[in-house]
Amino acid sequence: MLKTITKEIALIAACYLAFALVKNLTDPSPVFKAVSNGWSVLRLEDALAIHFESLIQQVIGRISHSAVVVTTYFYAAGMWAGLIATAIFVFAKDRSAYIDLRRTFVVSMILGAIVFAVFPLAPPRFMPGLGMTDTVTLLGLDPAPHSDSTISYNRFAAMPSLHYAWALLVMIGMFKAGGTWLKVSGVIYQALMFIAIIATANHYVLDAVAGAILLVTAIYINRSWSNHEYKFGGWKTNQVNRLRELEQAWRNRVGGIQAPDLRQQFFSGFILRGGYAERSTLSKISSAQYPLPVANVQKSFRPELNNLSLVLN
Repeated sequence: MLKTITKEIALIAACYLAFALVKNLTDPSPVFKAVSNGWSVLRLEDALAIHFESLIQQVIGRISHSAVVVTTYFYAAGMWAGLIATAIFVFAKDRSAYIDLRRTFVVSMILGAIVFAVFPLAPPRFMPGLGMTDTVTLLGLDPAPHSDSTISYNRFAAMPSLHYAWALLVMIGMFKAGGTWLKVSGVIYQALMFIAIIATANHYVLDAVAGAILLVTAIYINRSWSNHEYKFGGWKTNQVNRLRELEQAWRNRVGGIQAPDLRQQFFSGFILRGGYAERSTLSKISSAQYPLPVANVQKSFRPELNNLSLVLN
């Protein structure tokens, strides 16, 4: 169990590290393009009548100062807390559901990195004249101004909102492995995350919509991959069985080869008589090399000392 947990943590950490590096190595400072795309998003929201970013932030601010603080902290830490808690719960209760969620999570990171590279977007807090306050920086929770690390988050990666996409993933995990109360908690969690990403001036409404579309796409890719993986697994099993059959046939063929016994051939011209070796009459070895033992030599009580001429010559 410990080995499996360690492997899962290392796998997810490696995937996220690669994601953080890739999304920051595309364009280090696409400011003009990102702001231009921001105005395009705002015009599209005006056309769709969903330009609610300023309104949502004002409503949270008028509720209380504590509401702003809680919303900001929920945005900064709530995503990771929800992901980790859901991963632990689903891993313990349904391993197949956990693997499905983990694969969807990784696919969503890959898709997100591609969109960030193609479509850099300045968040509402960077848009001039929009009148929205950066509450994350206001509370000192933004590490970007004090960090030059290549794995720090990309400030122009507003669309799609992975915060909201992964909040929906948390909700799906709760629906898969939880009861009624966990399902209700999942719905509330994603709703609070939707409010938090906009009230903190980090995302547009369309960013949340794009995040939902990205997650649906990741789920579809994951299911398609699972189907192909099943077929590939069957093909791989057949190939492994064929290789094992070929190996066994090769072993049988090699094992059937009769190798000559060189030792038997070498000693075939000698016979044992009286506990020591004597040359047979059928031996092909010349008598010049191995002379016959002297017949009139008296044998001692130690047979191995007899016929020393055979040994010395």
